[in-house]
Amino acid sequence: MKCVICKQGETRPGFTHVMLERGESTIIFKSVPAQICENCGEAYVSEEVTDRILSLAGAACQSGVQTEIRYFAEAV
Repeated sequence: MKCVICKQGETRPGFTHVMLERGESTIIFKSVPAQICENCGEAYVSEEVTDRILSLAGAACQSGVQTEIRYFAEAV
């Protein structure tokens, strides 16, 4: 797909990092599958992956996690 940010590059499958903050909690997911723009590096994460990340982050926040770093592939 054409990148909506730079409008020049095409996206390719790759991996990115996602950081979420909620209240006092910070959750970082590494190696998240995404479509990455070859020109500007903008990452596009699918709806399914986003749903999974939000679910995992919500559970971590409810358990009282302040800071957590995890590989996405291991969290699935």
